[in-house]
Amino acid sequence: MREDMYKVIVERPRRRKDGYAAAARLRKDFDGPTRLGMRAGYGYRDLNENLAPLRRFLHAQIGRPWNKVFSEICAGIDRRNTVQQHIHQHIRDFIAIDVDIREGRLVDLAARRGLLLSDFGIFQELYVDPRTGLIRPNKTYRSWRHSVAQRAQREQLEIATRRRIMDERTQLLLLDNVWFRVEVDVLPKERLVEVVVDGQPHRRAQVESRYDVVLRRSISRVKMADLEQCKHLYGSADHYAVSKLQISTREIKAYRLR
Repeated sequence: MREDMYKVIVERPRRRKDGYAAAARLRKDFDGPTRLGMRAGYGYRDLNENLAPLRRFLHAQIGRPWNKVFSEICAGIDRRNTVQQHIHQHIRDFIAIDVDIREGRLVDLAARRGLLLSDFGIFQELYVDPRTGLIRPNKTYRSWRHSVAQRAQREQLEIATRRRIMDERTQLLLLDNVWFRVEVDVLPKERLVEVVVDGQPHRRAQVESRYDVVLRRSISRVKMADLEQCKHLYGSADHYAVSKLQISTREIKAYRLR
């Protein structure tokens, strides 16, 4: 490992700040607080680590004993240094170290994201063979882009079995194993209204609600749960159901629905 590996990984300019749009709204809100801290008013600076050299180094060590490779990493990256210690936390992103064989398959015994990955297998690109201690490639590894594409494909297939879009305002939905023709409309957007509080004019956002015949309750843009349900049912968080009518068996055959 090169001696300045920690500099290559950590020491480069940070990216733009997170939450900048929300911070800008706070700065421009004349009815908001009179004073703002630097983080609240201008967002949070994000880390900008370059982990590609670490990934390439680990891939170049395939077939070598993990103990020797880890010794080289510790010699070049001091764990007593706070900045360099952060690099050690990313090692397990690329290689599964605590590996065991259970029921004929490799599993990672390390707890991550609150879950025990022994129930799900190995997600890293590399792993340490528990029998030999050598670094091996994970042949079942799939990148997150590949996983996202597969998940999106499954979602599209699932949507095709329960929703058919006829036009901008008409959809065929499968609700409780029954097909309905559903008319949708756009939820009203929020609008600013002026109110007087203690003799001072203030502007407040007002959102109107609409009754959804499928959900059987009033919904609005205020509640995120309502928007998520609308997106799941109608494919858009802006729509709500105005009316629904069960379609006939003849129409189901004509539209080639299941």
